[in-house]
Amino acid sequence: MKPRRRHYKLNAEVIEKVRVLAEYGAALEHIAPAVGVSYDALCMWVRNAKGNDPTEEEIQLLQALNEGRAKGAHRFINLITQSAENGDPKSAQWMLTHSPAYRRQYSDNAAVTRARCEGVEAAVNAISEANLTPEQERDILLRIQAKTGQDLVDAED
Repeated sequence: MKPRRRHYKLNAEVIEKVRVLAEYGAALEHIAPAVGVSYDALCMWVRNAKGNDPTEEEIQLLQALNEGRAKGAHRFINLITQSAENGDPKSAQWMLTHSPAYRRQYSDNAAVTRARCEGVEAAVNAISEANLTPEQERDILLRIQAKTGQDLVDAED
């Protein structure tokens, strides 16, 4: 049995700072120097927390990061609601769609990406139900793959 990793910098104070900074939408690139660690160290701790043998501190760090982001997103959604009720949702919407922590879910680009994936999925389902020969199906999937960049056919097929 290998010895457990020891964290000299990852402690309750750092974990709480991560929670607060994540709540306000800070990206990991900005959180790391603010809590006094390198970006690589912070990323390694998060990866370890998602891995097979995390330490208690790494698990707490990941939980703090997730809780902070969830609380921040909730705050932004409340701000948008309040702003909309007052007739001006633009500033809160901008923050939600541009903040590094939330833009993957809420930006216009995220909506376009989701719609594109749903469209490709619908096309692939229609192709599979069209009773085409395997060669025809592969040809069509390769054309879709070339246009969208999504891997639909294995290179070895």
